[in-house]
Amino acid sequence: MATQNVATKKRRAWTTSVFIKQLMAVSGFVFVFFLLFHSYGNLKMFLGAEVYNDYAHWLHEEAFVPIFPHGGFIWVFRAAMVLMLIIHLWAAAYTWKRSRRARSTRYVVKKSVSDSYAARTMRMSGVLILLILIFHIAHFTTVSLPAKVANFGADVTTPYARMVASFQSPVLVILYAVFVGCACIHVSHGFWSMFQSLGWVRNATRKPLVLLSGLVGLVIFVMFMAPPVAIVTGLIH
Repeated sequence: MATQNVATKKRRAWTTSVFIKQLMAVSGFVFVFFLLFHSYGNLKMFLGAEVYNDYAHWLHEEAFVPIFPHGGFIWVFRAAMVLMLIIHLWAAAYTWKRSRRARSTRYVVKKSVSDSYAARTMRMSGVLILLILIFHIAHFTTVSLPAKVANFGADVTTPYARMVASFQSPVLVILYAVFVGCACIHVSHGFWSMFQSLGWVRNATRKPLVLLSGLVGLVIFVMFMAPPVAIVTGLIH
């Protein structure tokens, strides 16, 4: 009976661990979709001030009207993203705590050097992403940074003008590149982990999924960095 109880507890713990990892994978996938959508919107900077400002106005005021009231969609979307962030952070904390507990047992799972390195960078990049995300929201969403930090003048009143004014500063472009780079490393490993958590990794699919994970991170990096680089080099003004 005691042996059966121990086996049952282990099975429940394993089932819970798998569920939590799947929860983290799904919430992470939502963030990948958000990053692709956000970076696609930023590329409208190349179409000029009128197009970009109209897009920003549509997103904040007219999106999916009359399904949502005017300005309603963006708040529902933000609430959903906050919920996904809470789920992702909670799942990550649970997984980290469980892995620490597992290291104290005599059962050790052999990992590759790349897997161990990626797992460490996931924790570090995750913390850095969270900190810079707060900065990013204060910079562009709430526009609550001091004018000198944000590089905003008195005439900077539109989303397009804020983007151009901000990324004329090489320091902000570098900071943004670090942020996006960390996010893309996080996304690439997270995308790969999602496939593992969902049980899609096989010998035949391993290499294609590794390539796909890296490609997703690279595409997001290029899409996000294209407007800032174009602004700081004078292609967008």
